[in-house]
Amino acid sequence: MRHGATEWNHTKRAQGQADIELNTDGHKQALQTATQLAPLDVTAVYSSDLKRATDTATPIAETHGLEVVTDPDFREVDQGEWEGLHVDEIKKRWPELWGPARHYSARPGGESPGQVRKRALEGLTRVVERHPVGIVVIVSHGGTIRWLSAEVLGYDDRTSARLRGLGNGAAVSLDAAIENGALKLSNLERFDGSTTDLDDPND
Repeated sequence: MRHGATEWNHTKRAQGQADIELNTDGHKQALQTATQLAPLDVTAVYSSDLKRATDTATPIAETHGLEVVTDPDFREVDQGEWEGLHVDEIKKRWPELWGPARHYSARPGGESPGQVRKRALEGLTRVVERHPVGIVVIVSHGGTIRWLSAEVLGYDDRTSARLRGLGNGAAVSLDAAIENGALKLSNLERFDGSTTDLDDPND
């Protein structure tokens, strides 16, 4: 699940690993998602250690009588020099790194999508090792979820640009297992019923 909205989401500023809190809408989204997930037999709730993620995860965990387990490997991409800047400023100063390129290019002074994918997969592997069966909720961030989703679909970072973005408070599901010592991912689905790719001919 992607964390609820913050003021930086609404004002289109690059958050990255800045520890921005949920706004009123974000808290509402967290409660709404907790209600939607209440019927599921959730066995664990994990979260990025950034406050906007943990505050989204807390009502979900409380609904199931669980504690939130934080893991910094589920953090958003380190935006480096982009952090705190409005997207229009980023487009103006780094036009070659915006558009689809932002989904496969390293941030100046920050992380690359490949680095985010690697650490997120390491985090997911630990979750599956601890919970080989059952439903686990992980609250993370838009970029991190994009590159994990790309891994499920067999997309490299460049091809990940075709994926439909995930809104605040929205979620995807996937199956994960450890087979022969390796993490195996499959069955990516969006909770909103949309196709995973933007270039769906029926969209």
